[in-house]
Amino acid sequence: MPSYKLYYFLGRGRGEHARQLFKLAVVEFEDVRLDANTWPPLKEGMPLKQIPVLEVDGVKIGQCIAIARFLGREFGFAGKNNIENAQLDMLGDLIMDIYNSSGINEWPYVLLGMKEGNKDEYFRDVVLPALDKQAPLVESIIEKNGHKLLFGDKVTWVDVVAAEFFSRFIDFGAPDGLKKYPHIEGLVKKVHSIPAIKEHIEKRPPCIA
Repeated sequence: MPSYKLYYFLGRGRGEHARQLFKLAVVEFEDVRLDANTWPPLKEGMPLKQIPVLEVDGVKIGQCIAIARFLGREFGFAGKNNIENAQLDMLGDLIMDIYNSSGINEWPYVLLGMKEGNKDEYFRDVVLPALDKQAPLVESIIEKNGHKLLFGDKVTWVDVVAAEFFSRFIDFGAPDGLKKYPHIEGLVKKVHSIPAIKEHIEKRPPCIA
């Protein structure tokens, strides 16, 4: 079994779905949680000078979606062939397009107090309108699949990525943050009710972003 080490900050952010994939696979890993003091000395040693970074037997891999794809294929949460893997990659890139879209991308900085703005007003006036631009597409993909998942009839790495991302609209936004998107909300509930992930969520340290 390879040795795994995940470097990320204390919060959920772009590293949380990787933690959940490890828990889902029941694979041990070193969860290195960094802060403002412990991160700077490590920065130059990271391939892209940013985190999350997954280290596998001493080899460092950057970019959160690349890490998720790797873990999905490593642990059996990927497609059965190259075509299916390409379809999963497409969906993963779609989720990241929403994550990186204007308004949503800046949201964590508002939550952390690093960007000016009232949190509730920013969520209502900026985040939700940004979500409405692309979430209907995700909603329709889940509906067409017919299994309350994004692809096929078993949980894949992209479902874990999507469930963690969209859960933030409830956890950090409002309890009814996904009310317009019942299929996305169903995906979150389905993935987060998996015992290994459910236990992880119940035990993880509280955070604000």
